[in-house]
Amino acid sequence: MKKSFGFLAVMVGALLALGSCMRNDDEPPVPIVPISRLYVSFQDVTENDVEVPVDNIALIDPADGEAMEIDFDFNSGAVGGAGIHFSPIGGLVFQSGRLDTLIRIMRVNNLGQLATAGRLGNRSLNLMRGLAYHFPSEMLYVANIGETSHLYGFHQPVNKNGFTRPRRALQLESGIVPWAVSLWNGKPSDDSLLVSNSGQDGGVLLYRNLAQGDSVETNFAALSNVRVEGATSIRGIAFVDSLDVMVMADFGTQQVPGKVYIIEGIKAYLAQPSATVRPTRIISGELTGLSGPIDVAIDPRTDRKTIYVADQTTRKVSRFKLSDSGNVAPEATITFDSPNRTPFSIFLDARGIPVPQ
Repeated sequence: MKKSFGFLAVMVGALLALGSCMRNDDEPPVPIVPISRLYVSFQDVTENDVEVPVDNIALIDPADGEAMEIDFDFNSGAVGGAGIHFSPIGGLVFQSGRLDTLIRIMRVNNLGQLATAGRLGNRSLNLMRGLAYHFPSEMLYVANIGETSHLYGFHQPVNKNGFTRPRRALQLESGIVPWAVSLWNGKPSDDSLLVSNSGQDGGVLLYRNLAQGDSVETNFAALSNVRVEGATSIRGIAFVDSLDVMVMADFGTQQVPGKVYIIEGIKAYLAQPSATVRPTRIISGELTGLSGPIDVAIDPRTDRKTIYVADQTTRKVSRFKLSDSGNVAPEATITFDSPNRTPFSIFLDARGIPVPQ
C-alpha cells in the first residue's frame, strides 16, 4: 500500500511538472529554429489592365541578419495594401485593403510563405487602416477612418468568402482618427486594444473588454487617452508589455520630417484616463534616412532589442537599436525598387532565442 501511494505521489508530481512546461493554447509556439520574419504590406496598385499586378506583400527573412533581403513576394489581390497582421498560433496573415472593402486572409507555411485562405468584406470598410486578430476570442478587429471612425470586430473570420456582418461596430468619439491597431500582449486572454490616433493632439488610445457590451455602440470611449508631446501625425505603434515600452511613428508634415518616438514606462500613463507623455528618446535627423515613417515593429528578444521602421516617403524599411537616440544611422536598410513599391504597414514575427551575430 505504501508503495502504491508513493508511486501515485511521484506520478502526480511528474504530471504537474510536465503541465507547468506545456505551452498554453493562448500562447504562440516557440520554434526550434529562431524566427525573424518581417511582413511588409505595400499600398501600390496597377494603373491599367496591361500592367503586371503589384506584389503587395513581401517577406524579409531573416529580418535580423546583417543585410535585409526579400525572401518571398505575394499578391493578395488587395487594391492597395493597408494594415497587415500575423497570428502565429493560427498561422494566419490578415491584410486590409486601402482602396477596396475586403480583408484578405492567408495561411502561412513553415517557411513563412503565404497562400490565399479566404476574404471577408463589408461596404462599411471603405477606408481601412490597421487590424489585429485576437486568437482566444476568434475576433478580428479593424480600424476604419471617416467622418465617423469605427472599430469593427468580425467573429471567426477564417474561411469566410464575401460579405460578412461585423459582430461589433464601435463608433469612436469625435476627433479620433484611428490608424494602427495593436493587441495588448501581456496576457493572451486579454482582448484589450491599443489604437493610435493620427488626428490632432494624437497619441495612443487603450480600449478594454471589447468582446463585452452591445454589438453596436456610439461614442465608444477609450479607457485611456495618452497624447505625445510635440507629435504632428502619429501613425504606426508597437508595444511590448514585458519591456514596458512603446514605439511610435510620427509621419511629420511637409515642413517637419517624421520622427520615431521611444517611450519607456508607458504603462503608467495608460493607467490614467488622460495623460501627456514626453518621449524618452527620439530618432530623427539626416543620418537616420527617415522622412515619412509610417509604421514600426519591435524585436524584444534579449540579444536583439531592435526597432524596424517603414518609411512611406523614401520607400524603405530600416532597422535601429531600441536604445538609439537622436541623429543615428540604422543598422540595416532595404529600399523597395525594381519595381518601386511603397510600404504602408509592417508586422514582425520574432520568436525563439536569436543566433549570436
